[in-house]
Amino acid sequence: MKLPLALAAFLFTAGLARADVVIVQQVDGMAQSGQMTIMVGTDKVRTDISPEVSTITDTTTGDVTTLMHTQKAYMIIPASATKAMRGIIQQAAGTAAGSASPAKPVATGKTDKINGYNAAEYTFTNGNLKAVYWISADFPNAKMVTDAMVKFRKGVLADITRGLAPDLSDLPGVPVKTEVEINGRKITTLLVSAKDQPVDPSEYQVPAAYTQMKMPGVDGGGPPNF
Repeated sequence: MKLPLALAAFLFTAGLARADVVIVQQVDGMAQSGQMTIMVGTDKVRTDISPEVSTITDTTTGDVTTLMHTQKAYMIIPASATKAMRGIIQQAAGTAAGSASPAKPVATGKTDKINGYNAAEYTFTNGNLKAVYWISADFPNAKMVTDAMVKFRKGVLADITRGLAPDLSDLPGVPVKTEVEINGRKITTLLVSAKDQPVDPSEYQVPAAYTQMKMPGVDGGGPPNF
């Protein structure tokens, strides 16, 4: 399961009632590389992490459903199960995430053209986590894209990594490129596209042919057999 890509997307990573927002990112690092598609709806967010794995987040409850397409199976991770995961992430990052507000991103004064967009560099440090954000103030429909990213961060990943990454409202535009490093391991994310477009409601549902797998340690569920 290529879940580190979802974590990466969280760290870097109006109009929603009319249509969904579809964000495509290129994510490279931690021995993984590929495009990730995020579909942000009214109260659900679907993330196609890879051809094999997708997640569906209920932004109201924080519950996340992981779809394992090869096995035609799914697993529900309740929001309440994120406390133990949060401790692991905190330890790896060398900081007490969520216990205090992290420092805000700092503008370096550097500018560059990223994927065709003018962008300014911001740096951010929290414990063992170091990040570089390239922020574009002239990205098309910037508020729509930022609102969609904020909604994406309201799910289980938001609870796990709370306090590790800055609030998007602290950045004056859209992150078009992000470089995140934890303990020497680096992940780079490039924003490929972000569009306001309709998404079939079935994309936010578990396919009827999929079988539920119990989360390890919950209701007697053992480790997944895949």
